[in-house]
Amino acid sequence: MSEALSHWIIEYGYLAVFLGSMIEGETVAFLSGIAAHNQLLSYPKVVIAASLGGIVSDNILFFIGRYFGAQILPKLHTQKDKIAYVQKYIQQNEDWVVIGIRFAYGLRTIGPIIIGASDVRPFKFFILNLIGGSIWGTVIVSVGYFISRLVLSLPVHFSISILIAAGILLLLVFWRKYLLKKMRK
Repeated sequence: MSEALSHWIIEYGYLAVFLGSMIEGETVAFLSGIAAHNQLLSYPKVVIAASLGGIVSDNILFFIGRYFGAQILPKLHTQKDKIAYVQKYIQQNEDWVVIGIRFAYGLRTIGPIIIGASDVRPFKFFILNLIGGSIWGTVIVSVGYFISRLVLSLPVHFSISILIAAGILLLLVFWRKYLLKKMRK
């Protein structure tokens, strides 16, 4: 890694983790775990920055849903099934939905908006979101940290094979999504 890039990561790393976790949560949190393993950033500080980024963004989305959800949600025709599912599930398990919504694939952004449009009280959401965001930040950063640790501890040829396999798997996932999306049209 170049010295300039390392300096940039060290200089702006925690702010980048915080902002990146607000915008593109899992990817940034995962990569920050790798940076922590490579000792470019402090692991505890990365966990805190990623957690706070997720918590702040979900609170913003919650209040967008609370004040504008009635106008926004009906316009999301492609998300209609997800919205109905989450609304029904909120009625049955409000606490667990608030804590776990960030782990539900495809609901990371729209989930807090749906919750905000429901009858969940803001203070209750805030407390449960602190819990969920802390769990989320710790888990995702730790996965990046420990995967980096595992891959770097393996022989080079095996590490390269794992990275190639992961790349192929990622391409297959995106290709499958593309085909499913194309078939729906």
